[in-house]
Amino acid sequence: MHIIPDINRYLAFLQSPMRSHTNEFIAYRLEEYDEQPHIYSMNCVKTLFYRIVIILNDSMDFIINNGSLQTSKAYTLCFISPFHYVSFRQKSNLQGQSFQFSESFIQCAYESTRFHRDFPFFWSDHNFFFINEQEARPLIQLGEKILDEYDPPSRLSENFIRDYLHIFLLKVKRIIGVNEAVEDSSADFLLFRQFFMMVNQSQPPVRTVESAARILCVTPARLWSIVKRLSGQTPLQIINQRVLREAQRMLLHSDLNVSEVGYHLQFREKPHFTRFFKNLTGIGPLEYIRQSRFRNR
Repeated sequence: MHIIPDINRYLAFLQSPMRSHTNEFIAYRLEEYDEQPHIYSMNCVKTLFYRIVIILNDSMDFIINNGSLQTSKAYTLCFISPFHYVSFRQKSNLQGQSFQFSESFIQCAYESTRFHRDFPFFWSDHNFFFINEQEARPLIQLGEKILDEYDPPSRLSENFIRDYLHIFLLKVKRIIGVNEAVEDSSADFLLFRQFFMMVNQSQPPVRTVESAARILCVTPARLWSIVKRLSGQTPLQIINQRVLREAQRMLLHSDLNVSEVGYHLQFREKPHFTRFFKNLTGIGPLEYIRQSRFRNR
C-alpha cells in the first residue's frame, strides 16, 4: 500500500506536472489533467486528504477498500477520504472534475468538525454513486464556479471556494440521502472511526494517545496498532494535526493572541506552543497569521 500525505505529493506520484497553489486545495477539469503526462493505473493507494471526483464517462475501472471492480459511467460521483485505499485503471480519455482538499482547509469552514458528521459518505465503503444527468447538472455548475475561483485566484477566493464546496456537499446529501451510507462494521474499523471522530470533535482537543485510549477503553498499544494499520499514521500524528488545525482556526478567527491560543490548547508556555506550531508548519504562529492575511487581501 502507498500512503500519500498531501496533495502535491499525490500529483507527483501520478507523475503529473500539476500542483496545488497552497497544498491545501486544488481543482481541475479531468480533461486538462488528461492532456498532460500522468500514469494510467495505480494499485492500493491511500491519501491523507479528501478527494471528490465527478466522472462523466466510462473511462475508469476502480476498486475501493478491496471491494468489487467497478466501472465509471456517465455521472459517477466518488468521495475519497483518508479512510479509503483505491486502485484504478484509466481506459479512455477522462471527462469531468476533481476537487482535492486537506483536513485543515475544510476545518476553516466547519467549527466543531461538523464536516465528519454531516457528510458520512466520506466514511463509507459505498462512497461512489451513479447519478443521472438532471442530478449532476447543478453539481457540475457549482464545480465550474469552484474552478473559476481557483484559477486564477483573487481576493477572498478561498472563502468562495469553501462556500461553494459546502453547497456542493449539501446538494449531494439531498441527492443520495445520508441513509445510503453503508459502513464497515468490523471492530478495528469501528475503533478507528471512534478515535478519529473523538479526536476531531473534542473541545479542547485531546492531546495525548494515553488520554484517547482511556476514553475509548483500550490500551495505548492496541490503539496505536489499529490506527497505524488503517490510516498509515500514528495516533499522535492524527492528534497533533487536530491540535494544529484548531490552533490555525483560533489564530485567524478569534480575538485571542498567540499566548492565549497556546494556553487554550493546554501548552503551559508560549515557547512550547510556538515550537510545536513551527515543527508542523515550518513557520511560527505570527508568520502564519501574516501570510494568511496577505493571501486573503
